Amino acid sequence: MALQVACGSPVEDVDDSNDWPTTGNVVELTSQGIDSQLSEGSWLLEFYAPWCGYCKRLEPVYEEVAKELKAGTSGVSVARIDGSKYKGVSARFMVQGFPTIFHVHRRQVRKYTGGRSKESLVQFATDGWIKTEPDFSQMLSPLGTLGRVLGAFLEFTVDMQKVYEEMRLYLDLSHPVALGIVALLTAVSGSILGLTFSFMFPEKPAVHNKRE
Repeated sequence: MALQVACGSPVEDVDDSNDWPTTGNVVELTSQGIDSQLSEGSWLLEFYAPWCGYCKRLEPVYEEVAKELKAGTSGVSVARIDGSKYKGVSARFMVQGFPTIFHVHRRQVRKYTGGRSKESLVQFATDGWIKTEPDFSQMLSPLGTLGRVLGAFLEFTVDMQKVYEEMRLYLDLSHPVALGIVALLTAVSGSILGLTFSFMFPEKPAVHNKRE
């Protein structure tokens, strides 16, 4: 399963240069540890792609937002994650295009839909988010238990796609053979996932009323 995302115009906004700016106030997240990090405090989180022209144009503004929030008393941390690289995380947050910005507070996730000025972003990060309904229920939150399990499954799906492509490219395996190996790995992982669910959510024994 490939994650399909867009960045504005598919022609104008593709930038293959490697001069992606680095920032000092924006925390760069990866798929490792993102759950524990975002579960504490309040965060402004941007999903970006290095080749996205819109993302590059937003970056100086986003850095100014991070600098102002860091200097203030809002307690909001500013982060970003390469959504084109960590596709499983992007899928958990249902990211459809870059850049996409969320506010995360106590595992509640709200998508930012306003303008891309520093003032608008700072206002949303500090108190504007309070007036916005969460985009996910508590149960289906990307940072909840089900969200984490879904994320692990999506990450595995992306990895299996890479395994299939590499077997076809480097091992010169036929389509049926490569697909069979991927299917076998998927079946084994599905069994492990099922066992994990059974431990996490054990079935409660039925209670039978005793007749006198």
